[in-house]
Amino acid sequence: MTPEAIAQQVQMQLHEIVEASGTRSGLKQAFASVARKTGLTDGQIKRLFYGEWSVIPAHIFLNVERLYRNHLEQMKARAEHQAALYRARTEEWDRKWGDYSSNGAHAIPAGVPGVHSTGPSISESLPTG
Repeated sequence: MTPEAIAQQVQMQLHEIVEASGTRSGLKQAFASVARKTGLTDGQIKRLFYGEWSVIPAHIFLNVERLYRNHLEQMKARAEHQAALYRARTEEWDRKWGDYSSNGAHAIPAGVPGVHSTGPSISESLPTG
């Protein structure tokens, strides 16, 4: 990788970390948080974020890479947690109301009386000629 490509990668990683933190409106706070986590200064993080360095020293690159790996692990854990919550909600819904997703058939939940039409269907009331 060229020094410029590394600088661009670090910039992209910092943008992703800041955006995921939800503090986009408070960049100064986000820079301070990232600086604490990496051991770098707020000014170094700001310059990296805005792509002001064309060559990044190895120790700074490694600190940002370590933070980015941790960030990915946290995002993965958050996504797995969200998926588990939605699976639990789906299972609860299916237990309570039945599964409406199989073969287009609408299952009637236990204990709920079925609704039957007593009038002619729409196709029966249409003229045939």
